Amino acid sequence: MVANLKRQALERLSEHASRKNGELGFSTNSPFLDLSPWVRSPGQKYSSAINSSDTWTGPLANTSAEDTETDIDAVDKIFSDLLDAINAEKNSLLEDIDETDTDAYWPYKSQQQ
Repeated sequence: MVANLKRQALERLSEHASRKNGELGFSTNSPFLDLSPWVRSPGQKYSSAINSSDTWTGPLANTSAEDTETDIDAVDKIFSDLLDAINAEKNSLLEDIDETDTDAYWPYKSQQQ
């Protein structure tokens, strides 16, 4: 048995994507966003400054804040779904595989070249 190099690559990709999401201020894959009404989504966090009393208020500010919240939360969902897909693929692979398995030599060249 040898390490599954494809799974290891997906683990690194998952860690990288998760770290970058955090740097962008997204808390992707956080179960607390769905369960806790006091936890603000990234869209709520960033849009709250648009129609605050020290920035800009009024009907147009409210509309702009709502649009911003919707757009930012949509991007957060895309990043979260991507991370979920990476993790699902990674978790579907064994950590250790037979040395004759092609994933033991991943990335490998296609046999159809």
